[in-house]
Amino acid sequence: MKFFLSTLILLININLWAQDGSLTDEEKSEISEHLEQSWQHLENAVANLTQEQWHYKPVDSVWSIAEISEHLAKSEKALFELVSDQLIKSEPEPKKVSESGKTQKVMDAITSRDHKVKTRPELEPSGSFKSPAEFLKGFDGLRNTSISFANSTEDELRHYFIPFGPLGELDGYQILMFMSGHVERHIQQIEEVMNDPNYPSI
Repeated sequence: MKFFLSTLILLININLWAQDGSLTDEEKSEISEHLEQSWQHLENAVANLTQEQWHYKPVDSVWSIAEISEHLAKSEKALFELVSDQLIKSEPEPKKVSESGKTQKVMDAITSRDHKVKTRPELEPSGSFKSPAEFLKGFDGLRNTSISFANSTEDELRHYFIPFGPLGELDGYQILMFMSGHVERHIQQIEEVMNDPNYPSI
């Protein structure tokens, strides 16, 4: 009887563990590392730009670095609110499991500039940031909030799913990873502007 009860308790604990959608310590660490790295890459890219470089547009139809940066700030806020507000207030789906390798597919897709995607109107730039310093101050606050949430959340983010365009359904963990990849994608766009032959020199 004692052996039976011990086995039963073990099976119950395993079942509860299997159904837990909370982020593991490894997942929290991975998200934080990605968010911090892309944040640092972005800061390195724009911190020392002159006003002329900040506002330079190769052609009228191409965003300036100032406009790309503003889009990143708006997207950071929108994506964080998607996870911290909308997603975790939806109905959890503890029996659903994200497909194997989905997170890597998400990161490969968002960091590739092979396919250009037009953003939603509310994420279009409107001239909010007049300088790199002003942008970085605003973005730093947003990214700090994202990292703090990733490190401390006890929400079962693996049990919440939301449709995410061509990428299909993403869970909360994958959206937080997407946030980092989104920044890396637009750093490449910033570099494209910098590589224009008429880009202003210092």
